[in-house]
Amino acid sequence: MIKVSPCLHYLVEVIMKGLKEKVKELRRRKEWVQEDLAREMGVSLSTVQRWENRGGNPTRLARRELKKLFIEAGIEVDD
Repeated sequence: MIKVSPCLHYLVEVIMKGLKEKVKELRRRKEWVQEDLAREMGVSLSTVQRWENRGGNPTRLARRELKKLFIEAGIEVDD
């Protein structure tokens, strides 16, 4: 098992919390339910739920697609 420093763990939590909030804001602005976002992204409903509820880490491809959707919706993104 890899030991993670508390600082790194906190940073990951902050990033994931930001992602969770951005995904929820995206759906609010697009007037989508989770199923709509899942369909648009080509992922399962449980994947979207994981992003929003537990802060699951999207794949690199999913992050790229989310970034495009955030920009379209006028949501600030970090590079």
